[in-house]
Amino acid sequence: MSNYPDSGHWADKERFYSFVKTICRYNARKWKDTSYLKKRILERMPHFDPKYLDYLLDLLIQLLDFYKTAPLRSIGMAERQGAANSNCYIERKVQDGKVIEKILPLDF
Repeated sequence: MSNYPDSGHWADKERFYSFVKTICRYNARKWKDTSYLKKRILERMPHFDPKYLDYLLDLLIQLLDFYKTAPLRSIGMAERQGAANSNCYIERKVQDGKVIEKILPLDF
């Protein structure tokens, strides 16, 4: 975050997302610890807005949880009925806790 997590710059959100993505990509364990991150931010900026800092730390936790979440395809997709041709599309939905996949015609 280039030591400026709350500079007021329009790109701060994007910088924070890049920071979190880097934490996830390299499994930077100490930076996943919100108390460590809070300490480091307050060392650089002792007058950092406490409400905004809490917001960032909560967002960090949410983004880390999001990163750990497995995609839908890895939890067991329904058996594919076959490849859809150019006049069809594949619709997927969850019904009664099961993933259902249907090949449906395109309406022109």
